[in-house]
Amino acid sequence: MSKINPELLLKMVEENASRRDMAERFCCSEAAISKRLKRLTAAPAEPLKLDNLTPKEKTFVVAVASGESQTNAALKAYDVSSRQSAKALGHTLMGNQEIKEALEEIRNREIPIDHLVKRLRQHVDSKDPATSLRAVDMGLKLHNAYPAAKNLNINAEVETPRFIDLSMYSNFPKSPTDKGV
Repeated sequence: MSKINPELLLKMVEENASRRDMAERFCCSEAAISKRLKRLTAAPAEPLKLDNLTPKEKTFVVAVASGESQTNAALKAYDVSSRQSAKALGHTLMGNQEIKEALEEIRNREIPIDHLVKRLRQHVDSKDPATSLRAVDMGLKLHNAYPAAKNLNINAEVETPRFIDLSMYSNFPKSPTDKGV
């Protein structure tokens, strides 16, 4: 998760703030600010990949990118008669190079934090306990609720045991009834 707020960063650029001021504001390096500004202000080199798709393909891609399964996305986008048909169609569509490129483009865009929080809230309120618990776990991680991992390394030198020569005691009787015969 990024600690640089893109809206605030662009506002600081409009106000002609220096890179140093921006870096101090976001507690990061000037290089990180420059890198983020480059991504935020760069115009796409080519037209959006979604523009090359049909409306149904666009619906499919958007549904998959928002977290739907291929089957559910195919059910939303196309008029299919059964879930089996949707599963086969989703598999076929995911093999299409234009759809792969469009999905990659969408996934490379920065996702607004509001959207992430909304999606996390939906999963926390899920009726499936496994999904709900996983979402709560992710929420706690986002809020740094878990303590940092604590590791302890111990380096110790151990001396090898010394063997004692017991041969001088071999003349003692082995039992109280044995008199050293």
